[in-house]
Amino acid sequence: MRILLVGLNSRYVHTNLALRCLREALKEEGQADWNISIREFSINEQIDNIAAEIYEEKPDLIGFSCYIWNITQVLALSKQLRLVMPQTYILVGGPEVSYDGENLLSYNPQIDAVIIGEGECSVPSLIKAMSSERLLWEVSGVVWRLRKGVQMVRQEIVPPEFKGEILSYQEDFIVSNRSTTLPDINKLPNPYAVEEDLNGRLAYIETTRGCPYNCKFCISSTFTGVRFLEPERFRETIKKLFQYGAGTIKFVDRTFNANKKHGFEILKIFKEEAERYSEEESPKDLSMEVKQKAPFYPRAHCEMAGELLDEDWIQFLRDYPSDMIQLEIGVQSTHQPTLEAISRPQSFATWKEKVRYLQHTCNIPIHLDLIAGLPYEGWSEFTRSFNEVYEVKPDNLQLGFLKVLKGSEIWKKSEEFGLVYSPDPPYTVLETKELSHGDILALKKIEEVLGKYYNSGRFKYILEYVLSNYNSAFDFYHAFSEYWQSQNWFRREWNRRDLFSNLWEYLSRSVGLMSNRLNGSLASEPRERLTSVWKEALRFDFLMNERPGQIPEFLISDYTSNNIIPADKILEISDRIRKDPIWQEIIPESKLMDRRQWARATAVERFGFEVPKYCSRRLLEDSPINEQGAWYLFYYTGKEVKFFIYPEQKN
Repeated sequence: MRILLVGLNSRYVHTNLALRCLREALKEEGQADWNISIREFSINEQIDNIAAEIYEEKPDLIGFSCYIWNITQVLALSKQLRLVMPQTYILVGGPEVSYDGENLLSYNPQIDAVIIGEGECSVPSLIKAMSSERLLWEVSGVVWRLRKGVQMVRQEIVPPEFKGEILSYQEDFIVSNRSTTLPDINKLPNPYAVEEDLNGRLAYIETTRGCPYNCKFCISSTFTGVRFLEPERFRETIKKLFQYGAGTIKFVDRTFNANKKHGFEILKIFKEEAERYSEEESPKDLSMEVKQKAPFYPRAHCEMAGELLDEDWIQFLRDYPSDMIQLEIGVQSTHQPTLEAISRPQSFATWKEKVRYLQHTCNIPIHLDLIAGLPYEGWSEFTRSFNEVYEVKPDNLQLGFLKVLKGSEIWKKSEEFGLVYSPDPPYTVLETKELSHGDILALKKIEEVLGKYYNSGRFKYILEYVLSNYNSAFDFYHAFSEYWQSQNWFRREWNRRDLFSNLWEYLSRSVGLMSNRLNGSLASEPRERLTSVWKEALRFDFLMNERPGQIPEFLISDYTSNNIIPADKILEISDRIRKDPIWQEIIPESKLMDRRQWARATAVERFGFEVPKYCSRRLLEDSPINEQGAWYLFYYTGKEVKFFIYPEQKN
């Protein structure tokens, strides 16, 4: 029997953990004649092309992994395949189909069965029954189709011990046996037993199943309890991932810090194996000095609960290598009536300083999540939530929108909460009692601008300076998004340089209108001074992104254009700075470069002031611009860009 497990991921870089878990469970529980393989595609690929590749595999059974982001494509794909593969058994599973498998089968005659919940036990049982040409009466955790025209009369074929439910629908019976036994995750095989190339891809791993919380917007609220993987079992898996080249490993544990002892042990093992892998893979021809300057480690991405970050966790994370971990924390809202409505007891105010410490003192990247469209949170309440979270300056602020998931408590109470949401996946909220549809659309525009500018990390210094002197971060992004809308920019694709140009256009054209939104002394500053400072900050960000062949005209320094320093003198000083032997002490790997390589890897620029220093200030009482200015060398090392201020005595 040829068994093909199929995943349609949201992007190519993602991988599907569920497929790998099922593949190994089938290999362990299966029979000698089972030929098991997995195929992964992207939802951005053409359905016809995916269908053609699946058809050419000639599978006897196809199993699709279903989520809110791919269910539409899965159903379209299965309809097309059914027409040309009438004898192939089509099976679906995953969180998007587990809740109402009966409905799914009723309206999608091309589907033969739906797996309910975790599939490591039920899928092997189902295929064993098929292999012996038995009906699926004894298989638990499955909803399946019994075709009336082919099978015997119901009373003659239903075994007396069957405790499930049988529904009649048109030409078929829908047989539902939802009772299921959860597998012992410590007895499941390693999902990454098969060697594969994970370079440049995001790998997923789990050390727990279940969640200690009962948030009403989450389907985890339909389950109780948490099961933990033994740490040494985790070691077996993480070794494989490192061997396969995985750089970022995302833990799908719903609350990684639910159990302190477990979390500490898992991260200790991750660190031990990552350091061992890094040492083994370090290029042998580099000096020890260079290796110590730029080690490469895989990175763990963990979702944690902010209120569980006690002093033990803070101390543990403080001592953990910052380039080996990043955290994601769901704030969701800071409005207490909203948090009570969704059964998410927490107070951001009690743990936000811990996040600030981890992000800015320990240098651990932290993603904070907000959800727009939750009950009882209107425009002003969401504005407050946004500003409170933004003020912490996380590495990434993810502004998401409520998904009214089937089976969740918020879905059951959607009418009570006044939630209007899309009837099609991903069931995004359209309006609430507190937010009109127009408000939701405005927030979506803010989300897009926030992603392009703040979350991209490419506009660090200009945003720091502008927003440190702005009344409200939310007001800035709202006004900027409205400007984008007025220019029809949302309808176009923009490259990196264009985004710099768009921001400069907005700032330079809006500076007069912005005076009522600026705080402190900047509210009365001359327009020319503000734009000069902003231009320097934006030019610094531009150089931090990529080595420019040429600085865009709108970012040419006022010092050159106003002949404060002649252009030829600028070039002469730049060349002298680049050739200074001091860089071999500061950047040891430069010793291995010839003159041409060094020139390609660097840029030297003069600024009117020390940009990083002044852009992080809360207020600018005195002008930072001075005649001497500041010279910087930018060093481009592949993905990373470093900058170094040139010592003043060398000017």
